[in-house]
Amino acid sequence: RNEVELNAYVVPPQGTDNYVFDWRLITHPKDYSGEMEGQHSGTLKLSKLTVGLYEFELTVDGGGAHGEGHVNVTVKPEPRVNKPPVAVVSPKFQEISLPISSTVIDGSPQMMIKIVNLVPGTTLSVKRADLSGRNDLTVTDSDGATNSTQALLVVHKAIDYPPVANAGPNQMITLPRNSIMLYGNQSTDDHDSLSYEWSLSPESKDKVVEMQGVRTPFLQLNSMQEGDYTFKLTVTDSSGQQNTAQVTVIVQPENNKPPVADAGPEKELTLPVDRTTLDGSKSSDDQKIATYLWKQSKGPNEVHIENADGAVATVTGLEQGTYEFTLTVTDERKLQSSDAVTVIVREEVDQPPVARVLPCPAVSLPVSTVSLDGSHSTDDKGGVSYLWSRDDSSPAAGDVLNSSDHQAVLFLGNLVQGTYSFTLTVTDSKGQTDKARGSVNVRPDPSERDLVELVLEVPVSSVSQRQRDMLLRQVGVLLGVLDSDIVVRGIGAFNEHSTRLVFLVSGGPGRPPLAGQSVALGLRNKLRKQKNEFLIFKARRVDTVICQLNCSGHGDCDSFTRSCVCQPFWMENFIRRQFGDQESNCEWSVLYVTIASFMILVAVGTLIWGMVCCCNKRKSKVRRSKSRYKILEEEEQDRLELHPPRAGNEERGLRVKHKITSLSSKPCAHTGRTRIRAAGFHRAASAQDASSRRKVQVQREGGRDKKDRNVQCSRPQCVSVEAKHTRTQRAASQHFRGFSQTVWGFTHVIYTFIINKRRHVCACCKRESKPLFCRLIASWRQTGV
Repeated sequence: RNEVELNAYVVPPQGTDNYVFDWRLITHPKDYSGEMEGQHSGTLKLSKLTVGLYEFELTVDGGGAHGEGHVNVTVKPEPRVNKPPVAVVSPKFQEISLPISSTVIDGSPQMMIKIVNLVPGTTLSVKRADLSGRNDLTVTDSDGATNSTQALLVVHKAIDYPPVANAGPNQMITLPRNSIMLYGNQSTDDHDSLSYEWSLSPESKDKVVEMQGVRTPFLQLNSMQEGDYTFKLTVTDSSGQQNTAQVTVIVQPENNKPPVADAGPEKELTLPVDRTTLDGSKSSDDQKIATYLWKQSKGPNEVHIENADGAVATVTGLEQGTYEFTLTVTDERKLQSSDAVTVIVREEVDQPPVARVLPCPAVSLPVSTVSLDGSHSTDDKGGVSYLWSRDDSSPAAGDVLNSSDHQAVLFLGNLVQGTYSFTLTVTDSKGQTDKARGSVNVRPDPSERDLVELVLEVPVSSVSQRQRDMLLRQVGVLLGVLDSDIVVRGIGAFNEHSTRLVFLVSGGPGRPPLAGQSVALGLRNKLRKQKNEFLIFKARRVDTVICQLNCSGHGDCDSFTRSCVCQPFWMENFIRRQFGDQESNCEWSVLYVTIASFMILVAVGTLIWGMVCCCNKRKSKVRRSKSRYKILEEEEQDRLELHPPRAGNEERGLRVKHKITSLSSKPCAHTGRTRIRAAGFHRAASAQDASSRRKVQVQREGGRDKKDRNVQCSRPQCVSVEAKHTRTQRAASQHFRGFSQTVWGFTHVIYTFIINKRRHVCACCKRESKPLFCRLIASWRQTGV
């Protein structure tokens, strides 16, 4: 049955108000697939239910009230009809024989029936022979139904087989051997429990023999004599059953033969080897060799034989020639045999040594150590000496480490770029030599252009490991990299008071190092901004290890001074060097600098000349007073002195007097320009010799009338002197000539100093052959310009 109805009863009963019912399934079995009818009525019908628990919730609403209720429905499985079990054993009949003392009777059901309380079990084990007969198996199920069956077991008595004796095969020995062991352990029994007994058979009762272990599987026989011996082995098992076996031992009479001596093969030696061994161990005898004896039978001299009574002897003191040694062997029966061996000693033939240097692979800097292996050089005698010598074409740099130039392997250190070639000379004990060449190519450091050199003002002996690590961290901070990215290539002494640190900055895994020039420039700028106080030691210089200045494309970088060596007609921009990035350069052309300097000097000279002319012009514009002329008497003429203009040092200080003999008293009016020309200048005589004075002719030259200069005279003749104006013109002319000579002199100085690379021009004035500039200086000093 899988259907059921659920009815709901409401308190109070349903009246005028209608109740609203709502049935809801809360829990159900997993395989539920039933149907529900009347979910919103008072009766719920359920159908197609499966085994399990169902929980329902009922909700009733009506008349402003609310109520809930729960109900469980349990569906049980359909009850079964019990059938009694069936007892089955296999096999029903079983027969065993001792010593098999156990068997199995299987009572497992052949049908799918649950069996409980099976006593003594579904499987019956019989371990005793007295259990033979019928055995009952009863099975009972959970409802108490039972069933029985029987199994028949028959146990037979064990069968004991007699043992099998085995004394082993017949044996044969030959005197003087008189002992042997017999083995009876191959005897067998089905129960592996045997006892042994050895005995001499009746046929050998008259034989004498010593037997040991007669009740063990092994029989030891001693003191046997010539003849046939028969022995019987009797074995007995645990049930007393016996078996016997016989073995015969034949003792043959002694058959002694003389020994066979063997002194070994012929030998050849070469001096200086003067000893050898004589081996007679291969000598033989049918019994045993009792004694050995070595003797010298031939030879250029008598030698010493060590261990002459042994199978192996040693001969010393050999010389050039042929020796013969005889070996005599004796057995226990005093039988003897002899054999001889020849030893040939030849004069020494010394072969020269063979020098060999293994090829060395090329290395790249900064690997600064390498080795050349000459240990594979050989000599027939051994014991050679080595000498490594550097070829003339090899670089001079590089040190031989630990005096290895006299060893088989040459070790070199502190290498530089180039090919090192060495010659290995090997010499044997006789002075014979052989040579071989070896070379190693040292390639340049692939990162040499990325190496940066930092010179610190501290002795290298004062720098500790902790300070070195701190310095690297500080450099990393300045460069903005990790201190682990700074790879130190070397640290050493730059001089007595300075330390040189060489490093590069790694660009990261799989990337090339940072450019050395950019690293050096960045570190230099950082230190300049920090005023060189950031590092724990003061930095003297920061530069690349390899000089990489481009010198503006007009020069080469000197790797020693780290400055540019400019090409001809090019020079350094000292303004950039002093006030810019402080990098050596060759930016300026000497020609352009010379032209610019000349133009600057011309401009400055022109400015100075213009200022001088302006000053002189201002002085010449001073207002002149009107001059009145009158006729001089002879006495007054003698007292009148004319001073010449400052035309030269030779005219300075001379007094000039003039005398007018006749003058017209007529008035005149003269308009024109009067120039006074001195026909000659003479020194004035003393006052006492006034009659010797010379007269100066004063000429008056007329000129064109000019509007700016008019001279009116009330005398017949007049003299107009413009001495001051004449001196101004001459001074200006002299200044201009001096300026021109100055410009030309400075041009000569620049040409001499920059292009021809001569000494300073100030020293040239002391030479006998003075250049133009020195002559100009001398002339300036004389003229007072």
